[in-house]
Amino acid sequence: MTKSNTELEKKIHNLETKIKNLEKSNIQEIFSFGFLFDAVKQPAFILEANKSDKLPTISKTNKSALDLVKFTFDECSSLSPIELGLFNSEEQYKKFVNSLSANESATYLGKIKTKNGIIISSEITLYSFSQDEKIHLLIFQRNIGNQQKVVEALRQSEYRFLQMAENVAEGIIIEEQGKSVFVNSSMSQITGYTKEQLRDMDEYSLAYGNEIDRIKSFKQKIKETHQGIHAIEYWIKTKMGQDKCLKSNYTFSQRGDGRQSTYIITSDVTSRKRIEQALRKSQTDFRMLAENSLDLITRYSKDLKYTYANQTVEKITYIPISQFMGRNNLELDLEAELVSFLEEMHLEVFRTGRTIKFEYRLVLDEETKIFQAHLVPELSTDGTVESVLNVSRDITQIKQVERDLKEEKQHIIGENRLIGQNLKEWCDKLCNNKNHVNDNPQNCLEPIIRIADWAQHGYKQENLSPKNLVVNNLIKDFFNENAALIESHKLDANIILPVHEIQIYSDEKILNNTLSLLLENAIEATENGKIEIGYDIYNEKEIVFFVKDTGVGINPDDTERIFEPFISVKKENHAGLGLSIAEKNVEALDGIIWCLSSPGTGSTFCFTHPAQIEKSLLQSKTENRGSAWKGKKVLVVEDTDTNFLLIEGMLSQHGVELSRAITGNEGIQMVKDNPDFELVLMDIQLPGINGYEATTEIRKFNTEIPIIAQTAYAMYDDVVSALDAGCNDFIAKPIKTKKFIGIIDKYLSKIE
Repeated sequence: MTKSNTELEKKIHNLETKIKNLEKSNIQEIFSFGFLFDAVKQPAFILEANKSDKLPTISKTNKSALDLVKFTFDECSSLSPIELGLFNSEEQYKKFVNSLSANESATYLGKIKTKNGIIISSEITLYSFSQDEKIHLLIFQRNIGNQQKVVEALRQSEYRFLQMAENVAEGIIIEEQGKSVFVNSSMSQITGYTKEQLRDMDEYSLAYGNEIDRIKSFKQKIKETHQGIHAIEYWIKTKMGQDKCLKSNYTFSQRGDGRQSTYIITSDVTSRKRIEQALRKSQTDFRMLAENSLDLITRYSKDLKYTYANQTVEKITYIPISQFMGRNNLELDLEAELVSFLEEMHLEVFRTGRTIKFEYRLVLDEETKIFQAHLVPELSTDGTVESVLNVSRDITQIKQVERDLKEEKQHIIGENRLIGQNLKEWCDKLCNNKNHVNDNPQNCLEPIIRIADWAQHGYKQENLSPKNLVVNNLIKDFFNENAALIESHKLDANIILPVHEIQIYSDEKILNNTLSLLLENAIEATENGKIEIGYDIYNEKEIVFFVKDTGVGINPDDTERIFEPFISVKKENHAGLGLSIAEKNVEALDGIIWCLSSPGTGSTFCFTHPAQIEKSLLQSKTENRGSAWKGKKVLVVEDTDTNFLLIEGMLSQHGVELSRAITGNEGIQMVKDNPDFELVLMDIQLPGINGYEATTEIRKFNTEIPIIAQTAYAMYDDVVSALDAGCNDFIAKPIKTKKFIGIIDKYLSKIE
């Protein structure tokens, strides 16, 4: 071996020795667990506990975790995992500890709570390293905000998107650089062509010849803007020779590499188009039938102005048809009460999309006629209510016949009185038998007793004993007498009274019985929530009593039926006579009763009672409103200047102190910073987060402040969404001053 080889081997040996030393010392020290734990960019926590402990303690947090929660390490160590949001509850922690073996993991959703009060939606991954009596948990956190999650999923999973696109009913075509790069199966089913054929075809190849110029003009127009959604409808001839009408929505997306993608989502709207053609054809038939009908037939637009009236309207009212067109009922000088009532009914159809049937009285040349109206919604192509058709029939003679039949019915009822009286006596004996022990009143034959009462009375109130009553005292006494009953059902309750002391001449026993029946109905319908009892001035001749609950509510179609005898909606073991008796009581007192309700939003039962309201009281009501509102602080969350100025004009004259927020986020912060706000007017269509989302956020820290939603021509679903988000009430745009002032007064002048 040469000298040079020997020296080389020594150098190699020395280097190998140094490498081994480094591996034993520096490298092992550098790459220790602590170093790796702190170096992880994902927030991480280490929890330790004995198996006997209820909750573990936070023993270690990495830098990313401290940056996330904004606490120092000492502050984190003093918090429990539940306070920090790592677990939702002690039960959740025990569930994972008991179910996970050593080195197993679990992933779940949580809400991390930072020092500055921000809640972070998180995906939490937990690793268990439990040994003997010691529990060691390693936790990693990942942000998953809804929008971020969707965007991330779309960006990371083109395969999932394509899978979804293959399973939707609409046809989907994706174009890049003017060429089709994707066609789904639904597009093949709609047109009859294969995917390969469609990739080499465009709209011009499918469309009728007379549609091509219109399509070219449309595509040239959308080239100038790549924002929003652009839609076009056109007729095509399918491969099988069928005529179809397609609606295509064009949207654009800019890829990360600079290329532009066009998404074309196509629906087959042939059936709708055929219906539209049939409707246009039927307009001639409709006018022919309407002009020869004996019924009053009118059509209203969304602003409640007439767009059509038949000849019968002119014959009965003596008002020329030309004066109806473009005007509303108020401009036709109808009675103010009738105008307000018809307005409410028409707006209800626009909001809910339901057909409504009701009766109203019309004074014609000192003769009062009764009409039965059917309000029918007419839908636009997008499914919203475009107009309302009112078909009103003169039922004056029918109502007279009904009155005659009721009188005859009284004679029949008399024949049943003896049976009812004896049945009631036997039921009373059974219920009062001391040997009969049963805590359930339903099993004590109370329904049978009520049926017997009905059979005995018919249910007709006789021998009234009216006297002067102060209504405020009447309501207060009734509330105090029934407070224990309401409290036994664990419900909140309050009374709402006007400022004035109003007197009426009435039978106190019947009034209390009517309120008791309505209260009984409200308690039965409300498992948890609130009940309101009160009254207010209805007009210059009447007051209106009401009982309102936040219970299950009633389908609007059932709000008339529930007053019929022996009808019970959503209740078991009931005679179905409580509301029927209440109606008879109200009729005996020369009033009318009605119900306002929808499923999930509770019910309000109202009935009128004659009262001589002095003009000074009506004036005083307006003055008291100004006094009651003065200095009240109201926040208006509204981004449109004209809408805010309208609200400001209506409220500032009453002394209300208004504040304004432009966006939903600004509104949330102002409510949080100003706990003395007494009301929030929340616009639904806001930039950024909408009014539903803003209301939901406010309800997380303030559940007391009333919030009124403002939505344009509120549909039924809009109202439900607003109430589900936490709104107390809603007002439809365009705002009607009388309706708006009434709703505001309900919350700013409330006396409990």
